[in-house]
Amino acid sequence: MHDKGSGQCSGLSQSSRRRLSRRRILQQAGCAAILALPLGLLRAQPDNKAIRIGVMGPFTGPASQTGQAIRQGAIMALEDARAEGEVPVAVDNKLQDIDLVWIDSASDPDTAVNNMIRAVTQHDVGLLLGGWHSAVALAVMDAEVPYQILHLGHLGESETITDKVRNSPGMYRGWFKGWPSPSKVTALYGEPLQHFQNKGLWQPENNKAAVMVENSTFGRSWGDALRDSLKQAGLEPLPYDLTELTQTDFHSLLDKYEREQVSLVAMTTTGSAAATSFVRQFRQRKIKALLLAHGLRWFENWYELTADSSDFIITMDSAMPIALWQQWWVRRYSARFKQPPSIAAAGLHYDYTRMAIRVLNSASTLNLDELTEAVYRTPYRGVWNRYRFVSDATIREQEIHEVVTGKFMEGFFFPMAQLFGGQGRIIWPPKYAEQHFRAPPWL
Repeated sequence: MHDKGSGQCSGLSQSSRRRLSRRRILQQAGCAAILALPLGLLRAQPDNKAIRIGVMGPFTGPASQTGQAIRQGAIMALEDARAEGEVPVAVDNKLQDIDLVWIDSASDPDTAVNNMIRAVTQHDVGLLLGGWHSAVALAVMDAEVPYQILHLGHLGESETITDKVRNSPGMYRGWFKGWPSPSKVTALYGEPLQHFQNKGLWQPENNKAAVMVENSTFGRSWGDALRDSLKQAGLEPLPYDLTELTQTDFHSLLDKYEREQVSLVAMTTTGSAAATSFVRQFRQRKIKALLLAHGLRWFENWYELTADSSDFIITMDSAMPIALWQQWWVRRYSARFKQPPSIAAAGLHYDYTRMAIRVLNSASTLNLDELTEAVYRTPYRGVWNRYRFVSDATIREQEIHEVVTGKFMEGFFFPMAQLFGGQGRIIWPPKYAEQHFRAPPWL
């Protein structure tokens, strides 16, 4: 289970006190004043200015459902951090509250840059976290450089982001990529598909695969990595097809896939209408292929919009509630917001918000270089993953400033699920499988 906060006001021996971090010493000194406040008013002292953390997300536009999930995950994280004594934070020798400032990207790089600059220059945002689109990440990471500000856990996935940091690590030293490149995690569908074939669970008529991706930096990066993974598994992917984020008519594309007689159709998009429309039309057309719908579960109402059209889909787009504490988090979130969570959006932003608060308490400053060092020395075991960053490429196949991948709760990790009745059932890796892969009856 994720670590508890360290803000308790218990008595300390002299030897124990020497081992306390600067954060704990400051917090011990302020315990009496904090406990004197009424329970609902556990905030910074009135004469102290709150630390403002900017949370980036597509709060309007075609991915606004994802933005809402991001907002709710961050809100819940701040509530839990307060309850566990991690807020107020000890910064610049003062206990200060935290305010969240919502920075709307509207799924548009220019909008995101303008709103980020306004948040930093007009609303005193001192630290940034989160975000969704790769194209937005590529724009704001450049725009943030002059402000010497930390940005933790943007979920832009594209390899291009990683390349920029690798080529100019000093310039982008405040940027911490919160979702690994597709070739590290989310495009690795080849191995499980080959496993299903070897076990006789999936017996395609041929090895031909179609790939549809959104026309974006993320889509192209994922499409390239997916095709490589499928080829390594002996499949024969066609060149990927590009579609728009707002597209909802896919019949001509499905005509093409029928003519090609493909045995696998793989798609990804960050537009909720695009994703759910494709799934419905695929099922209506009774395409005789297995459907891989990467990203469908990023939208909290995906099942409302697809119903049984989503049955038998496979996807590796999100963490899953494997452990008891993860199941408990899902229940708490569902009770708090009256809807089930998008774990990729709400869950990961919950974790990165908690991690940002830990980093603030560890650094005790908003100075970029000290915050950066705090990120390196503060790996965080969150609800959904263990988040760790490296300052140089000392770990094989890891990248600087990109979250380290690993097995379950050892790094960033997503299992493969198959969808039935609005629920995902883990089918890969075998160690965590809840059931075997089931081939769709129309194959």
